[in-house]
Amino acid sequence: MIQFRVDGKPVPQGSMSAVNGHIFHSQGSALATWRASIAIAARYAGAQPSPKPISMTMVFIFQKPKTVTRSEPTVPPDLDKLIRAVLDGLTAVAYKDDAQVTEIRAIKIYGERPGVEIQIVEK
Repeated sequence: MIQFRVDGKPVPQGSMSAVNGHIFHSQGSALATWRASIAIAARYAGAQPSPKPISMTMVFIFQKPKTVTRSEPTVPPDLDKLIRAVLDGLTAVAYKDDAQVTEIRAIKIYGERPGVEIQIVEK
């Protein structure tokens, strides 16, 4: 089992758009930096590309705006897009291909320090 945390505002995989035949990602450089931070933290925690099935837990933490009264972050970014960014960031770092991930538990919460807490378990 490997556990680690990546500080910073979680960046979703987001959507692509085409302009004059070129495809652009809506989060471009922010997403690339986020995925690189995930990969670095995973390597530092001891991750190595595994050929085995993988189970993952992800806790995405967002700062609660002062004017918000709801108890959970039910607004964008979407949880599935946050998960995709993490999975892509860990490809060739914690597993050879994200198709090896057979189980995922993911939640969004409010907390003091934004980021993501990740747990990776080989099955």
